[in-house]
Amino acid sequence: MSTDPNFPDHLVNIETSFNVPDDILNDFTVQEVVLVESLRNPGLQTTIKAHSYLYNIPNKNLDGWKNAIGALTFTRPILAKFGFPDTLDVQQRIYRLSNRKLINNNNEEYIINMCDDTLLNDARSLVSDQWNCTSPSDIVSQVLQQCTGARKLDVEQSTPARDYIAENIHPFQVVAQQAEVALAEGNDPSFVHYMTYEDYGTHHFRSLKSLTQQSSIIDLSYTETGESKMDFGSQYAGYKNPRGIMQYSFPCDFDLLSDLLNGVDVDGKNISSLVVINPLSKEASVVGNKAVGCGIGGGVYKTAMTNMNTAQQQDSCNIDVETHLKERQARMNLLEQDKVALRLTVPWNPIYHAGKVITIKLYNKNKEGVLLYGSGDYLISTMVHTIKRGGFSTTTMDCVSTTVGKGIV
Repeated sequence: MSTDPNFPDHLVNIETSFNVPDDILNDFTVQEVVLVESLRNPGLQTTIKAHSYLYNIPNKNLDGWKNAIGALTFTRPILAKFGFPDTLDVQQRIYRLSNRKLINNNNEEYIINMCDDTLLNDARSLVSDQWNCTSPSDIVSQVLQQCTGARKLDVEQSTPARDYIAENIHPFQVVAQQAEVALAEGNDPSFVHYMTYEDYGTHHFRSLKSLTQQSSIIDLSYTETGESKMDFGSQYAGYKNPRGIMQYSFPCDFDLLSDLLNGVDVDGKNISSLVVINPLSKEASVVGNKAVGCGIGGGVYKTAMTNMNTAQQQDSCNIDVETHLKERQARMNLLEQDKVALRLTVPWNPIYHAGKVITIKLYNKNKEGVLLYGSGDYLISTMVHTIKRGGFSTTTMDCVSTTVGKGIV
């Protein structure tokens, strides 16, 4: 939007390129760009709010936007002074034009929707294949590369090796089914498939356990004056300070009822029950919480088929539902919107991505160096970049406590 060398270095400069007919870009301006990442979303979509003069001759044929490639570069030079990357590059395909309306006598506004090619390839492709004694991570890597054309993968190694048949379903559905059975370090069933803007679009297949064990990418703090404890001089106070928090709230500090309903007791212990049935041996057993009182077991109760001790007779690998199935719900539900522990808005910085850990330091203004309740490490579950014309841009994040790696809100 601006290539002026005198453009303020603390604001975000946007450069755009679209392979559309030139007449479409006549009297066309980008007003706002929104980029979203979420641990619960395997796709990656970008929205551009644009204004366009309506009465050009010849008339603009907006169908020229369809299937075009949009390239966006966001740059905030001041970040380099703090040792952060200062640029984010995005290249996606335009798949939808929406919300077109007249905003004054001469101009109209519309929304350009872009997505990564892998989302479109998932929609147009089906997988019909079978694997024998193959790990979930190997299946995921193969499907994402060969069926969706993913350019960059971040796939955590997982077990156990299993037999698997994809019955003519979409690639992302295959990955979702593998996430249901994948174990990290042999015992953690909390895999998620999500995507970030890193390296023009990276698909991740990671466990919440490994994500919450990462080192923090940044320390952030807040004060009433906007000058954080980590300022680098008064000239970098307020919005110019990339380590400052503009606003924050705590939607959910803890929820014991939700923990219990998700199979996690007050001490963090899993109390879910699983009944497994082996049709070959005609045996059934209870796994996990075996308490007998008003009923059998407790917490989340599930039933599943097993081939424990008969896998060899069935010429199969052990599907191992006993290890993973009783715990998975307790982890995934902790990413729901009503379990958000921290919501904050900070000055725009391309370092933020879903699946990264950040450190929050809230200082007591009446006691130097004392941290308030709520300070600590958080996992970014959803991230929204909002880049506005003129350069004032922010990043809003919904975060969950790193205790989700243990199954606790």
